[in-house]
Amino acid sequence: MVDLHTHILPEIDDGSDGVDTSLAMLHREAEQGVAAVCATSHYYAKQNSIPSFCARRAEALERLTSALPEDFPRVLPAAEVAYFPRMEEQDLTPLCIQGTRTLMLEMPFADWTDLQTGTVEALALDCAYQVVLVHPERFCFSKSNRHQLEKLAQLPIGLQVNAGSLLRWGARRLALELLQLTDTPLLGSDCHNLTTRPPNLKEGRKIIMQKLGDAFLARMDRNAERLTA
Repeated sequence: MVDLHTHILPEIDDGSDGVDTSLAMLHREAEQGVAAVCATSHYYAKQNSIPSFCARRAEALERLTSALPEDFPRVLPAAEVAYFPRMEEQDLTPLCIQGTRTLMLEMPFADWTDLQTGTVEALALDCAYQVVLVHPERFCFSKSNRHQLEKLAQLPIGLQVNAGSLLRWGARRLALELLQLTDTPLLGSDCHNLTTRPPNLKEGRKIIMQKLGDAFLARMDRNAERLTA
């Protein structure tokens, strides 16, 4: 099991507030059977250059791994990259999940323009990134975005739904629909802490198993393994 979306690195974004919290979060991940977590700290181009962000991430990762027990999940450096203009013109490899070209992309919290969705297409087709749109269920607040998302799902990209969305009655139906919309359905906890946004992959997987079946869940696991290998 891989948790593709976590804010588990200490004191780098709005996630873990320190090494002790990070270790407690990883302990909870281990209890749920997770073998690896992607440390997808927020990346905002207006706030950091890529080298500056990677240096901060490396420092936080070093502080965490130096205290990490051997039987805890592996931590894979990555980033939750917020869309920014002309991003397809930059080398985004340092922001991908380590050792891959898997780019975890957060789209704008507004109605998407053709230019923005065109950037996703360019990243996937021209730049050969394996683009994963994170928590797409958060962006379906308008018919326009839902239509744009349906078009994007025809590209060779992944859609990563948050486990928490599957656990809320009001969001579950949409989350399940989005997982079935793409050839590359994925799941992440998007955990930030131990209270309001804890690691909850196990609970989300249970809903998928109940609603979509064991074969669908196994397909999601294969997708996650492929994108992190």
